[in-house]
Amino acid sequence: MKIVYTLFSFFILQTIISQTTVKSKTYGNLDFKELDYGQANVKGGKSEELSNSPTGSHRWLEDFVIIKKTDSIQAVKKANFGVVYIVTAKDTVNINIDIEWIYPEKMVNDKGEKFKSIRYTTKRPTNIASASSYSLDEPYELIKGNWQMNIFIEK
Repeated sequence: MKIVYTLFSFFILQTIISQTTVKSKTYGNLDFKELDYGQANVKGGKSEELSNSPTGSHRWLEDFVIIKKTDSIQAVKKANFGVVYIVTAKDTVNINIDIEWIYPEKMVNDKGEKFKSIRYTTKRPTNIASASSYSLDEPYELIKGNWQMNIFIEK
């Protein structure tokens, strides 16, 4: 039986500090608020190449739904987990958001490449709920331990 393996430091911190304000030179005050987190159910979407990723790709998901609010999941293939959040601003605009996943230990993919984390930039709209998640698609992604997710707005 696979054991529970994921605790999100980010989720725990966001529960304590549920809203963070970023003072943007371009967009004024941006308020980040976590809306939900945990195990998710998703439908696969468009895939694109991402060379700094263990799998070599990144998927844009469709129909992301949190099915269980939890800070831990079972380490099984196709498990999906993440966070739903909103960035509120005076105007609705697309802003750059950096998503970073830090693995509990170095991940080694099928090519023998080692990864301690993955980080990518995406555009997300303000004033509209967004979601970011991770899906355990490959056997080498089944790493037990504390996973950390960081979301950066303007560095």
